[in-house]
Amino acid sequence: MRSEGDPELQPDRLLELVPDVPWQVLLCPLVNAPGVTLGSAIWRRPHLESAIRALAGIGEVRLSPIGGTVGPGGDSWLSLLFVAHLPDPFPRPLDQLMAGFMAFLGQRLAPWEVALERGRVAGAWCPGFSDVSVGGRKLAGLGFKLTREAALIRAIIGVRPPSPTELETLDAAHRTFGEGVAPERLGWLCQILGMPELDREGALRLLVDPEAAPPGRISW
Repeated sequence: MRSEGDPELQPDRLLELVPDVPWQVLLCPLVNAPGVTLGSAIWRRPHLESAIRALAGIGEVRLSPIGGTVGPGGDSWLSLLFVAHLPDPFPRPLDQLMAGFMAFLGQRLAPWEVALERGRVAGAWCPGFSDVSVGGRKLAGLGFKLTREAALIRAIIGVRPPSPTELETLDAAHRTFGEGVAPERLGWLCQILGMPELDREGALRLLVDPEAAPPGRISW
């Protein structure tokens, strides 16, 4: 696994690994260390970055080139990076990339007959159009970065509830720029699948082909 600060995760380096085939995607699990990852919507406004860094208990603060606000980290979350070499032309790229992720996740969760929903979940972490929810509770969120030839998509998936202290810190970080985080608006893979012992490593095995050493190639 790699962290988002790894120079190997820059778009040009990753494109060397991705075949120039439409919808051929490189999937790379990310190290989701404790703390938070700030998307470009936050770190481009230095006063917000400073306010979050000043919070008690915030832990490590990482900056991501990918869009979004505050992405949670730690053992309760699974982070995946998808890298696509985009065909030309590629109209409505965000809609198509979002549909690709929904199809990917829906296929992996099909044995449990999970009904995925798309759209902003008020009161969730990093709320936005790319929220993926189950029963009105946010399960996953996506951030995007597009270049002329590539798309980077970071997905963060809630695996199991974090501690109350972690949720309070996540809430405080969101309140620096908008609405706080309401625990009742969050969904967790372990609860949705009825697998109370599910952890991050188990979730990774469920969602990624265990026979393919990461990074692995998938098709959307």
